[in-house]
Amino acid sequence: MKLNKALNLVIPVETDNGIIYVHSTPISRAIFEQYFLVISKTFSGIFSHGLGALAGPRIAYLMLKQTAQELGMWEGQQGVEKGLINEIIRLSNIVITGENGWETIPLDTAIKHGKIDSDTLSEVEGELVFFTCISCMNKANQALMILETVSGLWGSQTTLLDCTGFRNSLKTLIGEENTGGTVKASSQKSSTTHPV
Repeated sequence: MKLNKALNLVIPVETDNGIIYVHSTPISRAIFEQYFLVISKTFSGIFSHGLGALAGPRIAYLMLKQTAQELGMWEGQQGVEKGLINEIIRLSNIVITGENGWETIPLDTAIKHGKIDSDTLSEVEGELVFFTCISCMNKANQALMILETVSGLWGSQTTLLDCTGFRNSLKTLIGEENTGGTVKASSQKSSTTHPV
């Protein structure tokens, strides 16, 4: 498979109320150029310490924070915390069941309304930062190989669908009602969605 700029990440999250999905799109080239040093050093730190796909998604946020602090880039209006992290969260939505079936909520709104607890949020942030590092620092075929390994360990997947398209595919795949079960990546159309 050949990846393109439309590659997005989907993270299934188990909650007390059933499964939700975090859908995230990659950061823009302009944002990468603004934060390239901290992203590249974070990527390097993950792999030079032998953390890779097994531990990388769990510690990526912490590695990014430590790296940014060492570079004096964590705080401030244009710092990594308010700049890069907020941009990653802005590019992410959750797909959750509501009164009318699957609904989309911006991740920031979901955080503010307690739809995701702090432990779950730290795991999601780690996976989102890891995805950001992988998608920014690798050629498409290299990124796919790494993300395929991550899928087997973490259950995430990549998709060419935007958030609305992904949400609509869930309605098609499991019906209008939430069964409480998860959607297996292999059950989705291979032409549009690809397991990681």
